[in-house]
Amino acid sequence: MLDWVQKIAFSDSSPLETQGMEHKFGFRRLQPKVMPHSHWHGHIEINYLFNCSADYLFNGKKISVPEGRMLLFWASFPHQMTATHGEGELVNVYVPLQAFLTWKLPNEFVSQLLHGEVLVSDSLYACDEQITQIWEKDLSINNHMMTVQVINEIRGRIRRMSLENYSTYELANKACKDSQTPTLSGLTHIQTMLRYIADNYDQKITIADVANSTGLHKNYAMKLFNRVMRVSIKQYINQLRLQHAQALLVDTEDPVLTIALEAGFGSVSRFYDIFQREYNMSPLEFRRCVL
Repeated sequence: MLDWVQKIAFSDSSPLETQGMEHKFGFRRLQPKVMPHSHWHGHIEINYLFNCSADYLFNGKKISVPEGRMLLFWASFPHQMTATHGEGELVNVYVPLQAFLTWKLPNEFVSQLLHGEVLVSDSLYACDEQITQIWEKDLSINNHMMTVQVINEIRGRIRRMSLENYSTYELANKACKDSQTPTLSGLTHIQTMLRYIADNYDQKITIADVANSTGLHKNYAMKLFNRVMRVSIKQYINQLRLQHAQALLVDTEDPVLTIALEAGFGSVSRFYDIFQREYNMSPLEFRRCVL
């Protein structure tokens, strides 16, 4: 978790550039600039526009976002900043979808995002710019507990937005009609599978269980999930389990066997294998590293 700030890589080398590291958080502050191409990645993305405004292209539709707004969208849909106005700053926050879905936000709020909608807060708070500066400072310390605190505050800010007034651009219908994106029914199935996984990843679940939550055939569910999420169901489940295990390794003194079982791995050997492959260190080495 400590390296999440550096793990969001952007490239303008080709149109519709697909970004990686969808399971990592990210944060950056910059002068807003026009992007030469659309791109996409798997995060839920927050854009803060401080003392500036911007025009975007979202999945082929142009929108304008006024100065001093916070917008939220699922970056899996192609997007591009096409114009900027003013001398302010843009702050980007990138939240892994699997983390976002464990935050238990209102169903309608989540559903709009997963169907391609851009949600915009009706106004920023006076403290929003300051809190992003605090997040940036805290993340630079490279301390696990402080990083967790920042994530909790990001979660709280999104939750507040979900409970207050926000505007939309009525993009969801267009996204569902676009031939390059999944159909409405496909996105609904994806949302059902993601919710099922978020609620049950720490239990003994199978790909068939995930498919059954939607009523789809297992093979079709696997193909649909992989096409939309660009990761397999099995890999996605393991990412959630690893995230849970990381927190337990740092926040508790529980033995590795207990953590492996609580995170849903089923056996300590399987936990060690997956953890070592993902982080190039053992769970115990990770614990010593962050404490």
